[in-house]
Amino acid sequence: RPWEQRFHSSRGLVVSDDGSHVAALVQVEPLAEADTVGFMEGTWSVAVDGTPWERKFINVYGPVITPDGAHVAAEVRLDICDYTLAENAVLWDNTFGCVWEPTYRNGRRALLAPVRTGGSWTIAENGEPIWDNRFMQLWNQRVSADGEHIAAVAAASFGSWTIVVDDRSWPVSFDDLVLPPVFSPDGLLVAAGVRAQGSWRVAVNGETWAESYDMVWDPVFSPSGDRVAAKVERDGRFAIAVDGKVWSPWYDALWDPVFSPDGMRLLIRAVEGGTYFRQVVAFDTVFQG
Repeated sequence: RPWEQRFHSSRGLVVSDDGSHVAALVQVEPLAEADTVGFMEGTWSVAVDGTPWERKFINVYGPVITPDGAHVAAEVRLDICDYTLAENAVLWDNTFGCVWEPTYRNGRRALLAPVRTGGSWTIAENGEPIWDNRFMQLWNQRVSADGEHIAAVAAASFGSWTIVVDDRSWPVSFDDLVLPPVFSPDGLLVAAGVRAQGSWRVAVNGETWAESYDMVWDPVFSPSGDRVAAKVERDGRFAIAVDGKVWSPWYDALWDPVFSPDGMRLLIRAVEGGTYFRQVVAFDTVFQG
């Protein structure tokens, strides 16, 4: 059913986990060209199920909804260099030089976001920094399934990227980039796609696979966390690598791997020579291709 109220612009639509609530960033006031006064007064807000917050902001970004759909938060800009988070239109007590997209901790109402304070970045929860260390850049935070652990992509210095888990950096860094971290189901392991000197690898808890590729996709943990698989590319062909070694044949096209509930088999969906393959292969058997 369409929302009854209309807006000048809308973007950043998100849906609650159960599909019962929708939020979007909306422009609630018109803005003429070169109207700097109107711009600074704020023309943007957040609409939840069609009803905008009463407060307006210069900019709003990155809306998120709690799993139960009861609360909505977003990054908001209050002045030229003043940013903070707003939840249900209520601002955090502190403002920062910049903020990135927020995340809710799983299983609790605690709002997390990377924030820039004193010229460097850290993680804040409900408006207060909770990490002691500071970084040149920090973003793409992820939370473990139980809500106890936080991992994020960080740069300790220019061109030196790594993963930070609960305020502790991996002992390795990468000069190109690091993709968002992925937690194992039990929250004890973290993996990520990484690129250094033009080559892609997968790193798990700071240990990097020896094999390199032209591209890697987000790693996937087995249910017990004892195996890590990832879709990889080399010379325009695609395969699945498991625990650092190419495990499947190479294909023309390939989807991300899926572990069976017991972690003993892997679902492979691929295209080779114009034929679509769907195979469930056990790890204790010889792969027939």
